[in-house]
Amino acid sequence: MKSDHTLIPWAKQILIIAVALLLIIYIPVSQAYTNRSEIDQPSSLTIVAVGDTNGYNILPSGENQEDPLQGIKGLLGNQDIFIFNFEGVLLSEDAPTDICHQFPRQSLFRSSPRIADFLHPTDYTIATLANNHILDCGSCGIQETIRELTSRGILTVGAGENSQSACQPIQLRVNGVSLLVMSYLAIEPNPFSAGPNTAGAATWEECSKQGQLSELAARGGIVIVALHLHLGQGWTDQPPSDHITLIQHVLDTGADIVIAHGPHVPQGIMVSDGRVALLSLGNFLFRPDYQMPKEAHQTIMAKVTISPDSLSIDLLPLMLDDSGRPMVPPLKEASQILRHIADLSAELGTTIEIREQTGYITVPR
Repeated sequence: MKSDHTLIPWAKQILIIAVALLLIIYIPVSQAYTNRSEIDQPSSLTIVAVGDTNGYNILPSGENQEDPLQGIKGLLGNQDIFIFNFEGVLLSEDAPTDICHQFPRQSLFRSSPRIADFLHPTDYTIATLANNHILDCGSCGIQETIRELTSRGILTVGAGENSQSACQPIQLRVNGVSLLVMSYLAIEPNPFSAGPNTAGAATWEECSKQGQLSELAARGGIVIVALHLHLGQGWTDQPPSDHITLIQHVLDTGADIVIAHGPHVPQGIMVSDGRVALLSLGNFLFRPDYQMPKEAHQTIMAKVTISPDSLSIDLLPLMLDDSGRPMVPPLKEASQILRHIADLSAELGTTIEIREQTGYITVPR
């Protein structure tokens, strides 16, 4: 009769084979879970938003052009999206001059297309066009402005040959985050609105009367609405009640972030139920023919970081020099700008924490 000990070598071999098979199966499964975890890791992105921008009176004549954003270029690095309100039109020097005309009580902002060479500092750049200067050179001006911007890789929203094209939103997916960007003009009276068969700006009344914003918000993702507001007095840091009412309505309808402009001076920040509204960032690249008040040379760059659980806003104070170009202000002026924005925001129920030369707001989502 054989001893049971003769079975031990066979048992060892079977055990070794079994362990090897388990390792072969386990390691790929474990790696699959690791890879899936990396894929499902929530992403974030950062949007840099600035105020009213054009190239009028900015670039000198000649071939050698200095970057008008050189003074703040370091602040734009490593950001995902740059959004600015382009207030005016881009039209080449050889375009006919008789297509441009000045509307009552406002300037004519016709800029050289060369300015667009300097307005694409990030991978994704968006120019919002729904404002009261988009028709300064008529339908041709809109066509040329969109053509010049898009030829340089800049996305446009808020203007077109008719209301259908003007109201068309931008849809993006960046860093795994879905974005919908819209641009509307709100002004009274309004000779600038695109219609079914006429070129112009996208307006809140024309584009949203069928619930465009609520329909888009229902799709999910982050909804950004740029609002150009002229429903009350401009050149003031106190927003008219009509502006507040419309902004709150846009937030309630589904916008996660409202970037408003039009007053040409910085105003406060509103926070409402996990959503945020920048009432006015002031001017960013801007030099009209007339002398602007001191407050119009103060401006704010807002960096909005979108995370799964929050919106984090960094507010960076800037100043326009005499040539209308943005620059980093001295410490004293930077502190004054931030403190003023904090005081204006406190009147709206928003607290801004100031550390060194930056203001911070965190909005839980």
